Amino acid sequence: MKKNIKLLALTILVYGIPILFWSVVPFSKNLWGSFTSDFIFNYLFYGKITYSSIGIIFDILLLYSIYLLFKKETPIEQERVCLIWSGLGRVFHWVFSDKLRKELVISKEEKVSVLFYLVKLFFTPVMFGFLIDNISSLTHSLSLLSSHHEVTKSTLLTFYFPLTFYFILVLDTLIFAFGYVFESSRLKSVVKSVEPTALGWMAAVICYPPINNLTGNILGWYSSDFGDFGNVNINIITALLSLFFFLIYLWASIALGFKASNLTNRGIVSKGPYKYVRHPAYSAKNLSWWLMAIPAIKVYGFIAIFSLVGWSLIYFVRALTEERHLSKDPDYVVYSEKVKYMFIPGIF
Repeated sequence: MKKNIKLLALTILVYGIPILFWSVVPFSKNLWGSFTSDFIFNYLFYGKITYSSIGIIFDILLLYSIYLLFKKETPIEQERVCLIWSGLGRVFHWVFSDKLRKELVISKEEKVSVLFYLVKLFFTPVMFGFLIDNISSLTHSLSLLSSHHEVTKSTLLTFYFPLTFYFILVLDTLIFAFGYVFESSRLKSVVKSVEPTALGWMAAVICYPPINNLTGNILGWYSSDFGDFGNVNINIITALLSLFFFLIYLWASIALGFKASNLTNRGIVSKGPYKYVRHPAYSAKNLSWWLMAIPAIKVYGFIAIFSLVGWSLIYFVRALTEERHLSKDPDYVVYSEKVKYMFIPGIF
C-alpha cells in the first residue's frame, strides 16, 4: 500500500501540476479550456455537463488516482511515472548546475519516459480539443439531418457528406486521444522509443494547435473539407472521392489501435493499409487536400499551389524523420523491406 501511495503522489505531481498550470495561464485557458468550471464531473454538483479538454484530462487523472490506490503493487522503479520523475530530476540537476558543459547522464528508459511525457503534455489536450470539436460538429450535423429526411443531390452535399466526414473524424480523434492517455503492456502499447531529434519534433508540432496557426500564417490555407466545383454532379463525385481518402485515413488509425500517437514507436504495425504503404494516413490526407483545393487553385493560382506544396512538404519531412527514427528498430527494417512504398503503392 505504501508503494501505491508513493505512486499516487508522483502521479499527482507529474500530471496534476501541468493540468493546474494549463487551467491558470490565460493563453492555455483560451486554447483548451479550464477545468475550474468546465469538467464532466460538475454534473454531480450542478446537474449539467460541459466539456473542455483540460476538464476531461482532469477527470481521467482523478479516476486513475482512485485506481492507483487499489492496483496490484508492482516494482515502483518500473512505473513510467517514476522514470519520468527521476529523468526530470536528472535534467533539472544538469540544467541548474555547473554541468551544462558536460553530457547529460540519463538512462535510456528515463530519456524515453521524459520524451514521452512531453508528447503527452503537448498532444493530449490538443487531441481532446479536436475530439470535442468533432463531436460538436457531428451533433450539429445530426440535428440538421433530423429535419431533412429526403435524400436528394442537395441533401447529400449539405447533410449526409458532412455527417459522414465528422463521424470519421470523431472515431479518428477518439483513437488517438486514447493512445496519448493510456500505455499498457496488456494492450501492447508500451512505448519503445520516442523521436529524439529537433527536426522530427518540429515537423510534427507545426501541424497542430497552437503552432499550426503560425504555419498557416506563413503558408496560407486554400483547401476545404468539401470544395465547390460549380457543378452539383462534380461536387458529389469529388465529395465521394474525398470521403474515400478519409476512410483510408481512418482505416490507418484503426490499424494502429492502442499504439496510435505521434513521435513514438510502440511496436510496428503491418496490418490494414500498412500492408501496402508505410505512411497511408499522410498520403490519404494530402490527396484529399489537393483534390478539394482545385477550385481555389483556379482562383488563386500559384499562391494556392505554393501553400499546398508547403503543407505536403511538411508531411514528407514528417515521414522521413519517422523513417529515420523507426529504422533503429529491427522489426521496422524487416517491415520496410516487405512494404517498399512510402505513400502510393507501386509508385512512391
